[in-house]
Amino acid sequence: MSLTDAARRKPMWLRIAWGYWVAFGFLHLVTAAFVTASILKHHVSEYRETLKLISSDLLLEYDEGRGDMSKMARDFRETVEQYGRDNVFLLVADGEDNILLEESSRHEATVKMLSEQVAPGVVRRIAVDGGSGRRGGAAVRVMKTALPGGATLYVGFDVTEGERYARQVLCVLLAMLVLVILAGGVLGVVLARRFTAPLRLMVDAARRIGRGDYSFRIRATSESIETDELENAFGKMSGDVEKTLSELRVLTENMAHDLRTPLTRLRAAAELQAMGMDGSAKFPVTVMEETDSMLGMINTMLEIAQTECGGSCVAKEDVELVSFIRGMTDLYSAIAEDRHLSLRAETPGTAVVFRGHRGRLQQMTGNLLDNAVKFTPDGGKVTVRLFADPVAIEVENTGPGIAPEDIPHVFKRFWRADSSRSLQGNGLGLALVKAIAESFGGTVSCTSASGGPTVFRVVLRREQPNIAKWQ
Repeated sequence: MSLTDAARRKPMWLRIAWGYWVAFGFLHLVTAAFVTASILKHHVSEYRETLKLISSDLLLEYDEGRGDMSKMARDFRETVEQYGRDNVFLLVADGEDNILLEESSRHEATVKMLSEQVAPGVVRRIAVDGGSGRRGGAAVRVMKTALPGGATLYVGFDVTEGERYARQVLCVLLAMLVLVILAGGVLGVVLARRFTAPLRLMVDAARRIGRGDYSFRIRATSESIETDELENAFGKMSGDVEKTLSELRVLTENMAHDLRTPLTRLRAAAELQAMGMDGSAKFPVTVMEETDSMLGMINTMLEIAQTECGGSCVAKEDVELVSFIRGMTDLYSAIAEDRHLSLRAETPGTAVVFRGHRGRLQQMTGNLLDNAVKFTPDGGKVTVRLFADPVAIEVENTGPGIAPEDIPHVFKRFWRADSSRSLQGNGLGLALVKAIAESFGGTVSCTSASGGPTVFRVVLRREQPNIAKWQ
């Protein structure tokens, strides 16, 4: 970003405050213009109707009096009593602009009316007293009417007070504009600072997290629903980051610990080989065993990562689970017989079809069976159960059980209970089971107690399979 672009950037609260200031000022200006225009329009309409009414009455009196202007003058005087003598003017002139009748308290107004070119039947505004009539000068609204015989009737109405009132209202509104703008600016700054306070908190939190304080959380302000949602989302993201980094740290430590043992053995075998001591003939076997162990651990880790990142992208097929579970049980029956274990499957009498990836189902079920057979003492029982609604697989064994405090950790990578550290394995089997189950949209759980049976249950989210071919 260039220095020019950086200079043009302004804080959000300042932009919001500027918006409030402009909005308040603009709305007040529009209101002032509307009020002033409404007042003027009302007065103009009122003056026009008054002048038309007076002119029509005088014209009627003139016709009834057969041109007798004295009768018309008497009627005008009666009209003056209603509107005020200083506000209404009457003038009758012949074709050469000679004044035939004048009823006015202000001669200069009637002279001005006569000198202006006013079209008949049109109400026109005329400035009087040499002023513009708009900035303090007097103003008259005039209506011209032709009389029989060539004479002309002029009726005028003083509109100075009405226009002065409209100007006063406009001045008051414009004076208030300053206060409105100041109030709008102050209010805009206060509201803008308040609205953007959660953003500033999140910026501060992001900086602290960026400096390594992953335990920092934003204090909820509860300003609004949107703010709460943003703060909760940011807090959840911070918690997920902290959890991920913690798990990564534990994972790295466990992986380093589990890799150190085979590497130590390889180094010891290599030293014996280099010194030509006894056991050198076993060196190739030791290398293969230890490298197989490390490769198995690495491959399992890759499978877990691939399953978690791309579980929904694998090709799916309809798998009939009754025959599938029976086949997996038969596969482990030989191992169970060697250990004198009772291994049996309990399945529904009808077909249970699940749409998923057969290979991953085999990995998941195989890890559960392998785990159950490994931890069940000789003469024990292992039972595999299949449920149709919801689709679920349970593997129960009569092993030593799992302590309640250890159950929340059994699906973590590289985690092994103290009692199982002497057995073969790297603590990744159940982590892979959990990753596969979640890739199918399912869940996995464990129930157990020390000295009691242990049950691992996988509930699978069922998609619509093509069940017709299994019926």
